[in-house]
Amino acid sequence: MQKIHAAAIDLGATSGRVIVGSWSKNGLELTEVHRFPNAIRTLNQNAYWDIGGLVHEVQKGLLEAKRIFPDLASCGVDTWGVDYAMVDKAGRLVFPVHSYRDTRTEPIKDRIVKNGDDRKLFDWTGLPAINYNTTNQLHEAVTAYPLLKDMVDRVLLLPDYLNYLLSGKMLNEVSIASTGQLLDISECGFSEQALQYYGIPEKWFEGPAKAGQKLGKVRDIPELKDIELVLVPGHDTSCAFEAIPKTGNDIFISAGTWLLVGGLTARSASGDEAFELGINNERDGQGGYRPNKIIFGMWLLEQLLPHFSTRPSNDAEWSALTEQAEEHPVPETLIDRNDQSLFSPADMKEAIDANIRAQGGTPPTTLPGYMRLICDSLASFVHDTMDSFSRITLESFDNIAIVGGGSKNRLLCQRIADATGLPVTSYALEGTAVGNIGYQLLGMGAIDNLDVFRAKISEGISKQVYRPSGA
Repeated sequence: MQKIHAAAIDLGATSGRVIVGSWSKNGLELTEVHRFPNAIRTLNQNAYWDIGGLVHEVQKGLLEAKRIFPDLASCGVDTWGVDYAMVDKAGRLVFPVHSYRDTRTEPIKDRIVKNGDDRKLFDWTGLPAINYNTTNQLHEAVTAYPLLKDMVDRVLLLPDYLNYLLSGKMLNEVSIASTGQLLDISECGFSEQALQYYGIPEKWFEGPAKAGQKLGKVRDIPELKDIELVLVPGHDTSCAFEAIPKTGNDIFISAGTWLLVGGLTARSASGDEAFELGINNERDGQGGYRPNKIIFGMWLLEQLLPHFSTRPSNDAEWSALTEQAEEHPVPETLIDRNDQSLFSPADMKEAIDANIRAQGGTPPTTLPGYMRLICDSLASFVHDTMDSFSRITLESFDNIAIVGGGSKNRLLCQRIADATGLPVTSYALEGTAVGNIGYQLLGMGAIDNLDVFRAKISEGISKQVYRPSGA
């Protein structure tokens, strides 16, 4: 087998990176060639992304990948969910690129819930009424600026927009479209009912398209003219879930800024309990169902760190912090995960303290104490979610597979094992990048299917199994 090099462009809410995967008979070798920060920019109380800066860094990363790997064959783009770009017929931006953490949509979500429309929206789309849904964001935009209906030709979610800038081809990819309450729960198409409810023109969307197809060569950058852009699952979590090796009847956790618990299933999760739980019936790159439940994840800890002068900056210091947190007793009061004040507070420490006091508890006083509180709270959430998933899907799970930055936190993994009574398998796997690259290889004809790909990479993955205490 001739070695093939593919570049994964992986953009997260706090950082982005370009990682090259080198695929051969020996498996997959990853090389990070470029990493850069990303951040929300606040202007006049509204939150935006520096889309021009992101595009510049993506181009810079691809040029570096080409320098290091002269025979680089392909690239693919994934990002976080729900956010979008509005363009005219010429592909020109006609509206700023807002961040999902902008509070402009909260009154819309509150009104939907108050009117009881959240249930019919769930029945139409399989997604709950969350303030950052793409539908809520678009509704706010067209309500505030009605002329957008005439000015806008297409709405492209962020990976779709980057694909357009790189290839000149406009497509709405299925996994990223599924993050924003846009798709019909019963089929792989856009929901006419939901779009009409929100007053969103149906002409703004096409498809959606399935991942694993070529979009064309990279344009406008002479050094990259021979690189093929492949449509990969645009949602980073979809990439991560599809890269995880399967050892049995697994339930998956992607532990990053957000904590997602779910799996790949043949059918959607619907009905009363799915609605009450707030299941997100998102899709994989081929349009299959990926029901999951999402809550605040390691975002809580990330936003706490600036409040402490002695905070970890390397692996050894993180290990020491984890060891100190492990010595703390089990918290008497856990974080109320339904508290929306934790979504984007000006002061995370103050928000968590208020959350605990409102329940009659006493907040921690040290960083290790907060880390223990957060890990135990997330573990409790995983337990409750798994119980509900078992009832909804009529399945029993025998293993929890976890990837993402949080999978490196041994306290989090151990507390999830203790809370659920199941082993937790933490994979040393750059899940998002690996899933991205897998779809590129599929699109380039280098592999026959993703099962073959997953089986091969699983041979070289190191893993740590955390068993319930006393088991």
